[in-house]
Amino acid sequence: MKKQLLSLVVILGALISNAQVTLVKEINDAGSSNSSPTNLTVHNGQIFFAADDSNGSNTPGGAGLGKELWVTDGTSTGTSFVKDIKTGSSGSNPFNLFSFNNKFYFTAFDTSSELWTSDGTETGTTKVDIMPSITGEAPQRFVELDGLAYFTVGGQPGSTSAETANKLVQWDGINDAVQVADVGLGFESILQSMIVFNNQIFMYMNYSTDDATVGNELYAYNPTADTFSLIKDIDTGTGDSSISNFTILGSTLYFEADNALWKTDGTTAGTLAVASASTLAGIANLYAWNNLLFFEGDDASNGDQLYVYNPTLDTVTNISNISGSNNDHNPSDFAAYNGYLYYSGSSSTSSDKYLFRTDGVTVSQIDATIKEIDEVTVLNGMLYFEGNNGSTGKELYSFDPSTLSVDNTQAEIISVYPNPTSDYIMVPTTLVNTNYTIHDLSGKQVSQGVISSEKIELNLNSGMYLLNIKTDLSSITKKIMVK
Repeated sequence: MKKQLLSLVVILGALISNAQVTLVKEINDAGSSNSSPTNLTVHNGQIFFAADDSNGSNTPGGAGLGKELWVTDGTSTGTSFVKDIKTGSSGSNPFNLFSFNNKFYFTAFDTSSELWTSDGTETGTTKVDIMPSITGEAPQRFVELDGLAYFTVGGQPGSTSAETANKLVQWDGINDAVQVADVGLGFESILQSMIVFNNQIFMYMNYSTDDATVGNELYAYNPTADTFSLIKDIDTGTGDSSISNFTILGSTLYFEADNALWKTDGTTAGTLAVASASTLAGIANLYAWNNLLFFEGDDASNGDQLYVYNPTLDTVTNISNISGSNNDHNPSDFAAYNGYLYYSGSSSTSSDKYLFRTDGVTVSQIDATIKEIDEVTVLNGMLYFEGNNGSTGKELYSFDPSTLSVDNTQAEIISVYPNPTSDYIMVPTTLVNTNYTIHDLSGKQVSQGVISSEKIELNLNSGMYLLNIKTDLSSITKKIMVK
């Protein structure tokens, strides 16, 4: 039989050599000390973030002012300290960064925790006391619905008393914020991030009127009816369902509860555990992209991996399959750009977090030198994130996705044959001891393993499949036909 060859361009070292991860600015230039840029938030063509120049080299007066607000346009000269909000070296620790009505806001502590606004300049950074009757209302968990901003204010998470509970307030951006109306006359204590879904605000909270029989559970606030409603008592009785990671995909709200993947259409009957993900634990870091739901999960055999849920097919697929001296991929900090989903993950040889990307079928490591990747953010066709090259400490880095071109002089042409085939394929000996997976066109994994010889035995039904061959630094997928 005449051999038909399928050529696979396996990048091997090419992605690493062409990918260019760049230090934007060493904000804290005291050797390996960290500036720890956090809460990266895009607003009007800039990224606002919190950072700490303890060495004082890049802050006014040359003194360390603690963690304060910074802004960048993506260049070193365009990265600057904004304002010393809390005078001295302790810092105001900005958080809850968001845009509303074309303005940028954040929460910070000067003498108390209040809302602030900034245009990126010192003079344009001022306090916005949205509730003058309260000192230190600490607004957080911002969402927007029908032109109004909603926050939680006051107290400690978990408190159920009227005086200290994390209450929900609304603000029009002009007048003082007010506590939302509630015809149920209970006291809400909101414990986790909120999300707008079906013209309501969904949240994980405790409600005083239900406290005797229901723990911390999934609720929704309806601003039209002025009501807090229990959507479902997931951990029945007074137990807590520990909800987190709200993510909307299509007309469904997904979230993690009791360490499992759940979904809701906003009704009690339509709030269900995702059955096809029932074997997974450690659900975290949900992200919706390309009509799929990506998340971290653990099947108790292969460590924490990157999984994809296809709601149309109701299938869950492990697409990372990281294995080696480190079995936990730990995917997080997702950002979509130009047909790929970029994220932070651990490699098969290190628990440190590096920059990866996926097309939804396979994953590729972008860089092996900058670690501790966190808060991947897109601005003007570039990725920005916290990273550490081992000598600068945690600083602000950037990556240009357009540099991921394959240099054919560095690529190795690998022939896989026969194709079409019946029960085996042949690969070069150079691929022995590398990982492979085979998926059908629905995304279901039908075979996986480590290449032990030139011959990979197949036991597949007739049809088209996707063969993925994975090295430690790269991954490539091509089609194979089984007769």
